Amino acid sequence: MLGSLGIQLGESVVPGGPPQQQATLAALALRSGHVVPLHELMGAVWGEAAPGSAVMILRTYVWRLRKILESGGCDPQALASVNDGYRLAVPPESVDAFRAERLAADAARAREGGRHDEAAALLAKAVGLWRGEPLAGVPGPFAEQQRSRLSELRRQLLEERFALDLLLGRHTQVIPELTAFIAEQPLRERPYGFLMRALYAAGRQGDALAVFGTAREVLAAELGLDPGPELRTLHQRILAGDTDLVAPAQAPAASPPTREEAAEAGGTGPASLPRPAQLPADIADFSGRAATLAALCEALADEDRTALAVGTVSGMGGIGKSALALRVAHRVKEEFPDGQLYADLRGTGAEPADPGTVLASFLAALGVPRQEVPGSVEDRARLFRTVLDGRRVLLLLDDARDTAQVKPLLPGAVHCAVVVTSRAHLSGVPSGTHVQLAEFSPAEALSLLRHVVGAHRIDQEEAAAVALVGACAHLPLAVRIVAARLAARPGWTVAYLLARLADERRRLSELRADDLAVSAVFELGYRQLTASQAMVFRSLAPVAWPSIGLPAASAALGLGESETESLLEALVDAALLESPEAGRYRYHELGRDFALHLPRPDTATAGEADFAVERRLLHHLLRMAAEAFHRMVPGDPEHSTISVVTAEPGEHRLATLAQARAWVVAEFDCAVHAVQLLVARGDNAEPDLLTVAADLLVALSSFGQDIPYGRMALTARALARVSAQHGNHHAAGRAHFICGNAALQATQLAQARADSQLAAEACSRAGDRSILQQAYNDLGVIAQFEQRYDDAAEHFDQALALARELGHRSGGLTTTLNAALARIRGGRADEALPACDEALSALRAMADPHGIAHALCVRGQALHELDRLPEALADYERCLELCEAERIPGQRAQALYRCAETLRVLGRVESALDAAARAVAYFGTVPDRNRDRGYALLIHARVSADAGHHEEALARSREALEVFTRAGLPEAAQARLLMEATGVMAVQGRGVRPTPA
Repeated sequence: MLGSLGIQLGESVVPGGPPQQQATLAALALRSGHVVPLHELMGAVWGEAAPGSAVMILRTYVWRLRKILESGGCDPQALASVNDGYRLAVPPESVDAFRAERLAADAARAREGGRHDEAAALLAKAVGLWRGEPLAGVPGPFAEQQRSRLSELRRQLLEERFALDLLLGRHTQVIPELTAFIAEQPLRERPYGFLMRALYAAGRQGDALAVFGTAREVLAAELGLDPGPELRTLHQRILAGDTDLVAPAQAPAASPPTREEAAEAGGTGPASLPRPAQLPADIADFSGRAATLAALCEALADEDRTALAVGTVSGMGGIGKSALALRVAHRVKEEFPDGQLYADLRGTGAEPADPGTVLASFLAALGVPRQEVPGSVEDRARLFRTVLDGRRVLLLLDDARDTAQVKPLLPGAVHCAVVVTSRAHLSGVPSGTHVQLAEFSPAEALSLLRHVVGAHRIDQEEAAAVALVGACAHLPLAVRIVAARLAARPGWTVAYLLARLADERRRLSELRADDLAVSAVFELGYRQLTASQAMVFRSLAPVAWPSIGLPAASAALGLGESETESLLEALVDAALLESPEAGRYRYHELGRDFALHLPRPDTATAGEADFAVERRLLHHLLRMAAEAFHRMVPGDPEHSTISVVTAEPGEHRLATLAQARAWVVAEFDCAVHAVQLLVARGDNAEPDLLTVAADLLVALSSFGQDIPYGRMALTARALARVSAQHGNHHAAGRAHFICGNAALQATQLAQARADSQLAAEACSRAGDRSILQQAYNDLGVIAQFEQRYDDAAEHFDQALALARELGHRSGGLTTTLNAALARIRGGRADEALPACDEALSALRAMADPHGIAHALCVRGQALHELDRLPEALADYERCLELCEAERIPGQRAQALYRCAETLRVLGRVESALDAAARAVAYFGTVPDRNRDRGYALLIHARVSADAGHHEEALARSREALEVFTRAGLPEAAQARLLMEATGVMAVQGRGVRPTPA
C-alpha cells in the first residue's frame, strides 16, 4: 500500500494486476477481516460512474486475486465470498499500512514511558516502510482518500521523529532531512520551528533567523498569514540568545516543577505545602468500561494539553459513574505528584454541598490556615486557584448537582486535572472529555457477576446468569446487588434468584442488599421533581414503551408540544428519562418499574387518569396512522377504510411517503403496546376504543414490509377475542383480517384461510365492506397459491366489485393484478397482459410507487410466459430501479428472482446467478416469506444447473423442496423433480472429476 501496490509471495512481489483490480485489492486489504459489500466495492472502484456490468467485473477481479493468493500457498478462504460481498482475511502485519500504524502506536507508548531512543527508532522504522506515493497509480475514490490519509500519516510520523531527534540532542544530524522536508511541505509551520532550533543549537544563529524570514515570506505569499505565536516566540528567544534552547534534553514545553523538584531546590513554594491524598479506596471488583476508562485516563494525563483537563461523567443513578471516576482517578494519580482532592457534592440529595464549604475544606487540605480563608465563595475560589498555580493536583468531584456548584471548584492551572460525575450533562462546565454512561453490555454485566460471586459458580449456570443480568436491565448497581446477595447466600442458585426477580411487581424490592437499593437511586431523583414533572413521569410510564415521540407524548398528556418538551427534557436532565434521539424519549426498564409503582396523589381518580392517557394516545396514533395510510395507498379514501378518523383541520404532519414510513417505523412498537394495554383490560375495555385499536392496526398493516407484521398479528388475535366478547363485529372482523393477512404472508395457508373466512363473516355482519373486500382478495390469493384457479377468480371478482362500489382505486387495482397473476398461472397470460397495462396506467396516474412496482413485476411475468423475453427483462429492470429509489426491498427481491429466470432463458447465466443469489440472500434474512424464499431457491437451482454448478443446484433445489413442503405448497413437486435431475448430474460430474493428488 505504501508505494506501488503489489502482493509479496515469498521472496517475490507480484503486481496487483490492472488498475481497477488494484483498486479492488486496496479496498479489501485496507478493510481486511471485514466483509465489504459489493455496492461498497463498486463505489470504491468507480464512485458514481460504475458501469452496468460492474458486479461481473468485480467478480472477475476477485477470482483473479484469489488465484494469485492460492499460487503463493495461501488458504483458498483467505479471500472469501460472504453474503453479498467479500472478505480478505489476512494478518494485520501483512499489510504495510497497518504495520506502520502499529509501529506509530508503539512509538507513542515508548515516548509516554520516557523511552525516547526507542520511540525515535520505531518512528524511523515506520517511515521506512514508505516506498513512494501510497497506492501509486491506483484509481477510484477509495484509493484517492487512502492515498491522502497515508501521505498525511507519513508527514506526521516524520514530524514526531524530528521532535524526538531534537529532544535527544541530534541537532546537526537532523538539519539536512528537515531542510528537504520543508522544501517538500513549505506550508507546514512546525518543521520551520524544528529547523530553527536545530540550527541555533548547532551554533548557526543567523541561519536559524533566516529560516524564520523564509517562513514568514512563504506563508504570507501562499496563505496571506503571518507565522503563528509559537514560531514568533521561538524567533524572539533566538534573537535574545536564549541558552535553554541549546540544552539537548530540554522538552519543547517545560512543565511546572513537582513538589520533590522544588524541595531539592530549597524553595518554600509549593513543596512546603501538604500533599493531600483524599481519594477513597479503589473498588477491587471494578468491571467493564475498558474503552471509556482508557479515553478518560488519556485525556487527563495528556502532557501536551494547553488548558485545564476536565473529564465529566454523566448518566442515570446506579449506572456506575462514581465507580468509573474513582478507577480513573487511581489510574492517573501518579501523574499528579502534588496530591489528590476529593469531595462528595451530594447533588442528588436534599442538601447539596455548598461550594464555599468545599473550597474551605480544600484550602485547609492544601495547608492554608483556617484564619486566612476568605469569607466569600468568589474570594475562596481565587485563593484556591492561586494556591494550585504551578502544581499538579487531581480533583474528583462526585455527584455534582449543576454547573453553578462545580465552576468555583475548578483550578486555573493547566497541569491540574478534574473528574466530575453528575446525573445531568453539565454543559456549562468546560469539559475536554465528556462521557455519557449507558448500561453494561451483557458481557460486562456477567464479568461483574463472576468477580463478586465466583467464576465457577456462575459458569455452572451460565444461561440463568445471562437471564439474571437481563432481569437487572444490565444496570451496574442492580447487577452488583444481585451479585452481593448470591455471594452472601452460597445455598442459593442463580436460577432461584432469577425466579424471585421474574415478578415485575416485586423486582425492585428484590434489588436490595444492605445499604444498596435500586429504588433509592430513583427516589432521590424523583424527590427533586416539580409537581408537573412528577405527573408526567408517572403518567407516561404505562404507555411509553419502548419509547415515545414528542407529538405522541403531548397528545397522551393533553398538553401542548412546547410544554411537553420542556417537562420531558427536565426529566432527561434529572436522568429519569433518556432521549436516544431528538424528539424521542424512553424509560430505563427499572426506572419504568419504579414509576409504575409510585402512589398516585389521588388514588380515587388514578385509574380514570390512566384511561384518559391511553384513550388520548390511541386517538392520536390513529390520526397519524390514517395520514400514513393515505400516503401508502393514495388511491383509497381513508375515511372508508379507517372509519373513525378524527383528524383536526390543518393537522397534516406526514407530507410524503418517506415521512409516513419513518413515522410508522418509529411509533410501531408504541402503537402495538397501546393496543395491548387496551386488550389487557378485557371486560373493562371501552367498545369504542376497540374499534379505534382495530382501525389503527389496519392502517399500520399497509406498511407490512417495514414492520414486524407477525408480532402485530399476535396482538390482533387477542384484540379479535376481546372484541368478540364485547359483540364488536367491526373490530373483530378487522382483527381477524390482520391475522389472516399475516398468515398468508407467512404462507401458512390453512391458518390464513380460517382467519380470512372469520374476517369475511364478521365484516358482513358489521357491514364493513372495505375490509370485506380485502378479505375476499386474500381468499383469492390463498386459492391461487393452492392452484384452485376457478375459486381464486370467484373471490377476486367479489373483491373487485366491492372495490368499485367503494371507490377504492388502489384496492381494486391490487385485486386486478392478483387476478392477472391467477390467469398467468392458469396459462392465460394473453388475457392477463391487457389488465396489467390498464392497472399500470392507473397507478402511474395516482403516483403510487408500490403499486407501480408490483404491476411492473406482474407484467414482466406475463411477457415472460408469452416468450417476449427482452420486454419482460425491461419491465423487471424498471421495477428494480423503482424499488431502489423508493426503498421497497421485498418487491425488489421478488423482481430479482423473476428477472433471474428470464435471464436464464436468454442464456445470460452469470447475470442470472447474481440476481438469483441476491434474492436468496434477502429472503434468507426475512421471516415469514416462505413462498418467495422457495421460488428464489428454485430459480437459483435452475440457473446453477444451467451454469454447470450441479452441487450448488442440488443443494438449492433440496432447500426449495423443504420450504415448499413445510408450507404445504404444490410447488414442492417442481422442486422434487429438479432435485432428482440435478442429483443425477451432480453424481455424473463427480464421476468424471480427476482424483486430487
